[in-house]
Amino acid sequence: MDRMAMHHRLKVHVHIEANMETALIEVRGMLTVANIRALNVIARRTGALLPGREIVIDLTRARAVSEAITALHDPAQLTELTGEGKSAKPCRLRIVDPPPISLTHSHGVHAQDPHSRPARLRSTKSKEHA
Repeated sequence: MDRMAMHHRLKVHVHIEANMETALIEVRGMLTVANIRALNVIARRTGALLPGREIVIDLTRARAVSEAITALHDPAQLTELTGEGKSAKPCRLRIVDPPPISLTHSHGVHAQDPHSRPARLRSTKSKEHA
């Protein structure tokens, strides 16, 4: 397998609530324009399984190139993913975008990553001194 293709692999988990009202599509890995089609297929299939229900695409644990995020938010793409115009009950789609990718590192951790431990420590210290 090509090393670059492995580096841009997506890991996707679909969680459906017990009451079948909401589905969470949790995405990890690197989202690119080349692999966004796979995520679209999963979102459409989930919407077909839960017509009229809410589907959340959670990208907070993924990295994404800006072109992929733009493509995901494209109105034509959103219409296709929700099934609007094709389904009697289109799903409600919500996309939670990933944090911005930063090229600045602090101790090997992205400085802009809100989930990183150093950022939490800084905010805790600032609360203590306030």
